[in-house]
Amino acid sequence: MNPIYEYLRELSALLRRSRRRRIVAEVHAHLLEAAAADPLHVSNPELAASRAVERFGPPARVAGQFNALRRRPLAMFQRVTAVLLACAGMGSLGAATVWALEPGTAQAHRADASHQHTPRPTSTLP
Repeated sequence: MNPIYEYLRELSALLRRSRRRRIVAEVHAHLLEAAAADPLHVSNPELAASRAVERFGPPARVAGQFNALRRRPLAMFQRVTAVLLACAGMGSLGAATVWALEPGTAQAHRADASHQHTPRPTSTLP
């Protein structure tokens, strides 16, 4: 069997499913190009393919690098979400502080509270 196809089969098994097809196609194109550029390609294409695979690196290392790229956006999303939540919390706290310290607001709030707790006169039945 062709060394490039063996390499791609092993690499495919190690990659995450969501991007596997695109990555395998890209690596395949690179390996074919590297094998075609090898001076031995005309006389011994299988040896040229083997040399291209060796230069590309072990499938486990290559798959690990591609799989690591997928995790970075998730970590960035988590960090951005944490910062946005912290900003929203600080904004709410700041608005509450300004509202509490604004002149006249506390008096209006106290007046509203006293109206709610004023006992209503009860009617007496004859």
